Amino acid sequence: MQNEARTPRRQARGQQRMASLLAAAEQVFAEIGYEQATTNLIAARASVSPGTLYQFYPNKEALAEALAESYAERLRSLHERVFSPRAATTPLQELVDVVVDPFLDFHLRAPAFEALFVGANVSAELAKRIQSLQEGITERLVRLMQARAPEISKEDLFWAAEISLGVFRGVLPTITALKGSRRNRAIREIKALFSRYWEPVLEAGRKTRATKS
Repeated sequence: MQNEARTPRRQARGQQRMASLLAAAEQVFAEIGYEQATTNLIAARASVSPGTLYQFYPNKEALAEALAESYAERLRSLHERVFSPRAATTPLQELVDVVVDPFLDFHLRAPAFEALFVGANVSAELAKRIQSLQEGITERLVRLMQARAPEISKEDLFWAAEISLGVFRGVLPTITALKGSRRNRAIREIKALFSRYWEPVLEAGRKTRATKS
């Protein structure tokens, strides 16, 4: 009975240790990149010996794969939440918040995302999943816009989505590097930009439907 009682505690400690090691790996990958990171640096950041790290992860590649898998699942869940049918009926400013805030939050909480999917040798299957999720953002954003403005051509909506994503990715490093009130100001500015850019497209479709009815 005592051994059975100890087993769940050992499993819980093991899971906590794995989470701690992944958090340390995430910090190191984000700070110096995947190529420069070593298991010794990651173990030191987690305040454990390299031997302890190897009990859970045999090498740096295994840490990168586990962290990338976590990012992929969070990104998949994010897509389902952001691009829900309900978003198509929200007011424009609220729509901007619904789309922008979750993706900003994801990248702020996933500091090693770019380092992993640019420099790391994650499995082909996982890399393909991430690429599909990334490429799918444009298609999902087009469908969301199309639900609000079905009279607008799909080509016009495609370019609106592509340009929006390009701008977002372009300013993302600036936003993540800022802190406090400066970051908040930058976020307000990017939201204002999207509102002004989307309004002629999405609101034109809404007004057209209102006129026809």
